[in-house]
Amino acid sequence: MSALLLGAVAIGIAAVVGGMSGFAASLLATPALLLIGYDVPTVVVVNLTVTIVTRLLVAIRRRGEIRGRQVWLLMCGSAPGAVLGALTVGLLPPQVLRITAGVVVVLLGIQLLLPVRGVRPIGRAEHVATGALSGYLSTTTSLNGAPVAALLGRCRLPVSAFLATLACYFVITNLLSLGILALVRYPDLPHLWPTLPVLLLAGLAGNALGMRISTKLSTRAFARIVAALVIASGLATVFT
Repeated sequence: MSALLLGAVAIGIAAVVGGMSGFAASLLATPALLLIGYDVPTVVVVNLTVTIVTRLLVAIRRRGEIRGRQVWLLMCGSAPGAVLGALTVGLLPPQVLRITAGVVVVLLGIQLLLPVRGVRPIGRAEHVATGALSGYLSTTTSLNGAPVAALLGRCRLPVSAFLATLACYFVITNLLSLGILALVRYPDLPHLWPTLPVLLLAGLAGNALGMRISTKLSTRAFARIVAALVIASGLATVFT
C-alpha cells in the first residue's frame, strides 16, 4: 500500500474524531503520518490545511453560535504565540517546551473530569494565555487544539456553541500560522502535489461522518470525550 493511500486512511480516521469533537484530528494524524514516512514540515502543513478547510465548513454552518468575544481574546494570544513558536523552535530546547505545554494540557484535561462546583467566569487573561500556548503549539507541532478545547470546556458551553467557537478560532489561527511558517520557518515548502489534495479529500469525508456522530451525543458524553481527548493531546505533545 502506498504512502499516499496510507496517509489518506490516517487522515480520514483522524478527521472522524475531529468532526465529532471539534479538535484532536491532528493529535491522531501527526504520529501516523510521521510513522508512514512524511517529514515534519509536510505533516504540519497538511494538518493545518485540513483543519482550516474542515473547520471552515463547521464555522459557516454554525456561524450564529460563534462566541466572537472569546475568539477575539484567544487570537490576541495566539498571534504572538505563533510568531514566537516559529522564531524560537530552532533556538530553544523544543523538548522542554513541549513537555511543559503537554503537562499543562493534561492537568487541564483532568480538571474537566472533576465534578462541577459552580461555573466560574473565565477572564480575559486566561483567554489570552491559552491562545498564546495554542499559537505556540500551532507553529511547532500543529497540536494546537487541546488548550483551547480545555478552556471552552471549562466555560461549559453548549455543544453547538463549543464546536462553532472552536471552529472559528481554528480557521483564523491556522491561516495565520501557515502564513508565518511560509515566511519564517519553511520558506521552501516540500512539493505537496498530489499529497495535499488527496489527504484533504480524505479529511473532508471523515469530518462529515464525525459531524453526523456529534449530533447524536449527549452533553455529558460530549464533555467526557473532550476531556479524554484533551488529556491524550497533552500526552501526545509530551512524547512527540
